[in-house]
Amino acid sequence: MSKHPYLVSATIVLIFTGALSNAAPDETFPPEDKSTEEVWSETPLPAEMQISKPDPTPEKLRPAHVRYYPYQQQLTVRYGRASDFPKLRFNENVTGFQYMFPKFLSPKLEAGADLHDDGVGHVHAGWRWIYNERGYFRPSAKLSADVLIDGEEGLATFAEVSNYFVRTTGTIELVVWNPYSIRLENELYVGSKRCIYSATLGLSRGW
Repeated sequence: MSKHPYLVSATIVLIFTGALSNAAPDETFPPEDKSTEEVWSETPLPAEMQISKPDPTPEKLRPAHVRYYPYQQQLTVRYGRASDFPKLRFNENVTGFQYMFPKFLSPKLEAGADLHDDGVGHVHAGWRWIYNERGYFRPSAKLSADVLIDGEEGLATFAEVSNYFVRTTGTIELVVWNPYSIRLENELYVGSKRCIYSATLGLSRGW
């Protein structure tokens, strides 16, 4: 037996203590702080910071420039030719004007007067229906009442039933320089004894 038993005992205690410390990890260390983990933002990076540049928007997907016609009333001056119908000779000159009364949506009231050859004229008023009213391409149709005025007959012209017509109009209108537009009008006057066809080209101004 050793002469120093306390040294042997101390050695055994140190060996067991070291073994236990290596077998079981120290639980006294604080838990890992997860608050420092990197958080990725879902917000996309600006274009200049991205690796690849996004494709430009195709031309066909870009919003087209909208042209807006805001005016509610118009004055039109026009010139054309007229003929008896159905025998088309276009042997009469037509010079006239039309005024459209202010109204936001169709139908709109429009009145006017035309001077034909030999001191004969027509006074008319009716309703116009405009398709695409706020756009630059404005086709329309019109239905109106018309009376022929003959200077030689004087006031007696209003007593003649044959001087009254129903006028139908088809119009193609294009705004060329806002508020100015051009009108191409085809009209048919239907009376009790006579039918007249006219084609005119006019310049309109809206306000």
